[in-house]
Amino acid sequence: MSYICFKDLNVLKEILTVPWHTKLIAIYVWLLVRYSNDKLIITSAYRAGDTGVHGTNPLRAFDLRSTVFDNAMDVCDDINNNWTYDSMRKSKLVAMIHDIGQGIHFHIQIHSNTTYGRIA
Repeated sequence: MSYICFKDLNVLKEILTVPWHTKLIAIYVWLLVRYSNDKLIITSAYRAGDTGVHGTNPLRAFDLRSTVFDNAMDVCDDINNNWTYDSMRKSKLVAMIHDIGQGIHFHIQIHSNTTYGRIA
């Protein structure tokens, strides 16, 4: 079963504050289908005042809990092997695992040029 989960009510508020970019929705739905047996927990989404992708309208990034997966790096690689952030900036990735002081998690981001399919 696939469903949307969020860390707490503040994250739910973030999710509902601004619309999501259609490509961000597409990646989230892709994750729901691909990892339907795992619990996808959004830990952060829109952040008012954020100067990066978490502050855009429409929203271009969300964070997911990584500890629900047996091998989070395999999931990160799977996302990046199937999605291209921007063909003009091949070093930029859709998914990364990092810790900015709140614990290790996935950061999922898109650009208007994001496409399904990896460009060599």
